[in-house]
Amino acid sequence: MNWGNHGRRPIRLLTYVALIDAIDRGILPGVLTEVQDDLGFSDTQAGVLGSVFVFSGLLVTLPAGYMSDRFSRTRIIAVVLASWGAISALNATVRSYWQFLAVRATLGAGEAIDNPASQSLIADYYPADVRSRAYGYQRAAPLVGMAIGTGLGGLVAALLGWRWAFLLVGVPGSLLAVAMWRLPEPNRGESDGAEIDERPRGFRALARDVRLTTSIPTMRALMVGLSIATGSLAGVAFWAPAFYERHTSLGSGSSAGLTAGLILVGALIGTIAGGRVADRIRTQYDGAPMLLAGVSLLAGSVLIMPSFLPVPVWARIPLQIPAIALIVCGLPALSTMITEVVPATMRGTAFSITGFFSAVAGAVSPLIIGIIADRFPITIAGEEKGHLGNAFLCVMPIVMVGALVVLRGRRHVVADTANARLGPRITA
Repeated sequence: MNWGNHGRRPIRLLTYVALIDAIDRGILPGVLTEVQDDLGFSDTQAGVLGSVFVFSGLLVTLPAGYMSDRFSRTRIIAVVLASWGAISALNATVRSYWQFLAVRATLGAGEAIDNPASQSLIADYYPADVRSRAYGYQRAAPLVGMAIGTGLGGLVAALLGWRWAFLLVGVPGSLLAVAMWRLPEPNRGESDGAEIDERPRGFRALARDVRLTTSIPTMRALMVGLSIATGSLAGVAFWAPAFYERHTSLGSGSSAGLTAGLILVGALIGTIAGGRVADRIRTQYDGAPMLLAGVSLLAGSVLIMPSFLPVPVWARIPLQIPAIALIVCGLPALSTMITEVVPATMRGTAFSITGFFSAVAGAVSPLIIGIIADRFPITIAGEEKGHLGNAFLCVMPIVMVGALVVLRGRRHVVADTANARLGPRITA
């Protein structure tokens, strides 16, 4: 396979960046019960923790896209990684819920900066015929990182306490910052034969990029569909370890480990296979990435719903592994779709906008699930808790709506792809 002039090194490093970012996000679900017991807060307040992490990130998402279209993307990522470890370690020093909330908000803002730069870099490092595979590896990393973080958090919390779990995750990011700083910066549009480096700067330029990007019909469908689907799934992933702890006989460590294993296996199968399939069918159907994503999201959502009913653990696992694989299967393809319908000079902004709306949905999703769960109280070991199974069943139909929006957006792909090739005219 021809990976282009830069080879596989860039995608390996960018995959590691996504992995490390996600490990930190996965730590909290793995230790959530211990943190709740120690600091004393409700499910609704726990949902706020998940929401504020994403909400603070969306505040910097658009500026991050602006910077990735105009400044060195490898240097942006390196600086974020270098500062990330120290902020992460602050989680271990807090003594109240509100202190913990403030640290999570700071981390959410920091980790949101590198995503538009990473997504834009992949499009410029790799040609279109392998781009979905590259996105597949990079998209698998957050899901695998969440699994590792959740499992690691539960294990370390059981052995040393939950504070140590946060202390141990900062070191790899600081080391990776050096490698990212030394990674060559590709020209924008390089892999598409349209190298454009100079862009106007200032607030008016940012507002103009946002307006032009959101005027693309396919982008509107991707923004709405992705935000609905990924936002809802973010809430389910946040509460998954607590779901197994409350609705099975498993303890907190075992629940975190099982959740980590399910996400790890399902995500690896789904994203890597999805990237390969998307590359193979790219020229066979108009809007093939959106077709793949919409169908797989629908199928995965239907398959996973019975596993939230009161059935034994052994019946849940065979449903959830293939369901997770199907749900994430189309995500690499949708990243490729964005690069095809948006001019190369605005890809950072495009990824930041989709990230912005996904962040909004992801911010409210854990909170909404926590509120819904509290409306179905159950008694566990003499203590009243929320029914997460019912909350998940209420949320999954929303994922199906997102899939339908993506499928409907396919009708605009041909025209928008042709317009994207006229990037200099569109962005002049």
